[in-house]
Amino acid sequence: MLAAPATQIRRGGAGHAADSSPHHLGVVYAFTPLREQDLRLVRRWLLEPHVERWWNDGVKMPYPDAEIQEYRDAIQGHDPTYRYLALIDERPVGMFQHYRIADDPEYAAALSLGEDAVGVDLFIGEANLIGRGHGSPMLRKFLREVAFPFHRLDVCVIGPSMNNTPAIRAYEKAGFRPLKQVTVPGEPDPEFLMRLTAADLHSLQT
Repeated sequence: MLAAPATQIRRGGAGHAADSSPHHLGVVYAFTPLREQDLRLVRRWLLEPHVERWWNDGVKMPYPDAEIQEYRDAIQGHDPTYRYLALIDERPVGMFQHYRIADDPEYAAALSLGEDAVGVDLFIGEANLIGRGHGSPMLRKFLREVAFPFHRLDVCVIGPSMNNTPAIRAYEKAGFRPLKQVTVPGEPDPEFLMRLTAADLHSLQT
């Protein structure tokens, strides 16, 4: 596969995942690989104000069509980022993605981690689900069942915008801990880089 430029591989770290209330018992979270027929729905989500605020970086233009073309390239195997529809009780509600940090040398250099790691990003597209307590448990499930097993690595990082306080809080609830602030070429805001190990994730109950 062809490596994507740094500005094209992890926009979702800045995505909205506000998680201010307990998640609901009995809810089933699932993830299915993104398909061509899903792109119309994803495009609608990208135009939702709570998503566009963080995903429209002013670099990939026109928005959201350039973003959608990137997803289409990934579906066809030309991008090392793997994207999934996120479902709650079989209803599509958002998009998650994972990738190996080292697959983007420019981004890896900016992060300067000193270790091999998985990167993840996400957004919940349905506005009525924001702040309903789904973000953190969904992210933990995605890591346990999708991202960590796929890459066979023990460390994951996520990089929300320094200004995206709701996402930072949701990722903390998911088990991530602050690592450092980084400036990434081509991104409008510094990233608030956060880290979680597979061992730490295993110690969490849900």
